[in-house]
Amino acid sequence: FFFAGNNYEWPRGSIDAARRVLNKSQGEVVGEEYLPIGAGYAEIAHLLEIVARSGADVFVPYFAGADQIALLTKFTELGLKKHMAVVMGHYDEMMVSNLSPEVREGFYSSNTYFMSLDTEANHKYLNRLANLPGITGLWPNGNGITTNFGEGAYICVHAFANAIRKAGSINTEDIIHALQTIQVDAPQGTVTMDPVSHHASVNTYLSICKEDGTFKIVESFGCIPPKIPERYLQQSSIYETQDAKQLAPTVEKIPVYESKSGTAKQILSVADMAVIATNDQGIIIEANRSSELMFGYDNTEMIGLSIHLLVPPQYRQIHVKHVEEFVHSDVIEKRMTTRGELMGYKKDGSFFPIEASIAKFRNDDSWLLVITIQDISNRKKTEAELTRLATHDPLTGLPNRALIKERLNAAIQRSRKNGSNIALLFVDLDGFKMINDTHGHEAGDVLLKSVATRLINQVRPGDTVARLAGDEFVILCENVEKVESVNHLAERINDFLRQAFQVNQLTLYVSASIGVAVGNGSIHSAEDLLRYADTAMYAVKEKGRDGWQLYNEDIQEHSKERFEIISGLRKAIQNKEFYTRYQPIINATTGQIAGVELLIRWNNEGKEISPSVFIPVAELTGIIIHIGLWVLEEAFKTEVRWRQIFGENSPYISVNVSARQLGEASFFDDVIHMISKTGAEAANIVLEITETSLMADIETNLKMLRKLSETGFKVAIDDFGTGYSSFSQLTRLPVDIIKIDRSFIDGIVKSQESKLVIRAITGLGKALGLRLIAEGVETREQ
Repeated sequence: FFFAGNNYEWPRGSIDAARRVLNKSQGEVVGEEYLPIGAGYAEIAHLLEIVARSGADVFVPYFAGADQIALLTKFTELGLKKHMAVVMGHYDEMMVSNLSPEVREGFYSSNTYFMSLDTEANHKYLNRLANLPGITGLWPNGNGITTNFGEGAYICVHAFANAIRKAGSINTEDIIHALQTIQVDAPQGTVTMDPVSHHASVNTYLSICKEDGTFKIVESFGCIPPKIPERYLQQSSIYETQDAKQLAPTVEKIPVYESKSGTAKQILSVADMAVIATNDQGIIIEANRSSELMFGYDNTEMIGLSIHLLVPPQYRQIHVKHVEEFVHSDVIEKRMTTRGELMGYKKDGSFFPIEASIAKFRNDDSWLLVITIQDISNRKKTEAELTRLATHDPLTGLPNRALIKERLNAAIQRSRKNGSNIALLFVDLDGFKMINDTHGHEAGDVLLKSVATRLINQVRPGDTVARLAGDEFVILCENVEKVESVNHLAERINDFLRQAFQVNQLTLYVSASIGVAVGNGSIHSAEDLLRYADTAMYAVKEKGRDGWQLYNEDIQEHSKERFEIISGLRKAIQNKEFYTRYQPIINATTGQIAGVELLIRWNNEGKEISPSVFIPVAELTGIIIHIGLWVLEEAFKTEVRWRQIFGENSPYISVNVSARQLGEASFFDDVIHMISKTGAEAANIVLEITETSLMADIETNLKMLRKLSETGFKVAIDDFGTGYSSFSQLTRLPVDIIKIDRSFIDGIVKSQESKLVIRAITGLGKALGLRLIAEGVETREQ
């Protein structure tokens, strides 16, 4: 639930009662905000931006009149109806008559009366309304509208009339006694007075507004006996023990105190805090200008008021007790404290946080009390902003790692109680680093915000979208009935993230690798689900990215193997576990060795690890950067050694370079440093990059390859024919060699299609003046 309302007692008291009930039912409050009466457009828009990213599936706004109308209109404009339900306690026919059909439709209201109630008393009630002068018809076909306030007045009039009739008297005490047992057949249903609380048992309904502005009753809760909210119970009990002491004596009873110092008055008039003097009964006899401004009173208007009226109604009786205890104690000065926030209460009924101290001075035979008050609203606002920063991502406004863990733990507790399943989707963007490096962090930030919005638009009501860090997002789903629904959500997210993003006149593309974990609170912990989803996400990365994977035990086993590989790779260079092999590149005409391709091998504690296993892991973790530099240095050293042995007939050395290496800003400088250090000839080194990797970020790779080519290195496109390069792109690249992928060579004897592909690649290479290498030639026919 997300609660919000105007800053006065009715919204605060209603929300407090709702929170208490929600806590007892294992619900969760994901937000609570208050705005001043007459909140501006910007304040409402900012509030709804927070609500949209909160993960709430129910929004409960308690705003007065125009504020509520403005909020509901903006809520609808933002498209938030499909993400959460809105329930109100004062949404009635009068309010919806001020809203357009598309806005008012679909909002819920919980109240004691709606015009659509099907009771005999209501039909009679509405018939009388329809026959009143000036009424053109009943809503929505006319201007005849009545609400729970009107029906409440009807009940009161009938209750008093019945009480007078029963008492046979208009004497106050007789009427009060008779009211205790009165029952009224009201439009809402039977209303019965409660003799203990002196409140009434009323009927309550949940309804939903239809497009035409009428309400459909969704559920009837029956006649509910009165229950004083816990917020007011303490006040009520104190009131009973105080013997109904008068809270604010009349002005005639107030002794007059003459100020003995005009200078003191002048000092107090310019003080930036409220300073109020009262008698020992708490009646204000002096208040400076800051007091009047702070509490919203006009000049001298505070004189004669009780100091207790400056605190919220629910605290007044306890405040009376505390002040009396202070007056009769030996303490001369005391700081006012409370278990919660100490709140001030303005003339307009709004609340604000304060700090206050009270002191007493002997004045003849009585005490003069002096209260100093500071408005700490700005400090509290700053504290709230800091708290939000600690729990929310400042860029996207989404919950951060700390908050999503808290939400996940709460969801686990609910799952344990109700037996429902929880799902966690770990969403990691593919290719984001490349965009950041190419177009700058500003473009990257805009893209991340757009991704956050798309994720929010795809999830179910009540699902929480969070940003963990960088390009990692998490989606928490509760009450998952079928795993298929989560799988479909993952597919939708993949589909929508593939679509183009418009960022500062740029058209950018990303995809996502999504790991999905489904669990239950009785079996799994929050850490389990996070780890499972993360593991499944890495499985997608290894399979080529841009997809989703549901966690299973096979993935877990594979994850353990990957972890062992990662641990081994981190120390493999230091332990000298890597070694090289050289595959000859044969001149097809002469049969002589023209060059060699350097191949890396890894012997991990006597066990040979295949490159097809450890290279993808190295790519994912970034360890490939360090391995790649080691491989280049080995190639450079070999080139120098062979040139010393074979001279001009020394074969060239071909080395694989990953796209991850080309994307490193320091790569070029590292290569130049190694050339200088080893004395290798760049012209005898061929740098190979796969066609797929090359096309992933053609502009960035083009810049780097051109710099390397200008230094003297040769460039080869590896696995040609498996990617998506175009003729125009090839003409831009400083390419010297095309390597035909082995898959075509394997099928050259039996597959006509392979022959056609090889013939096309050969023709393309010759047209561009490039050398060609066929990979994996093993038979005479090939």
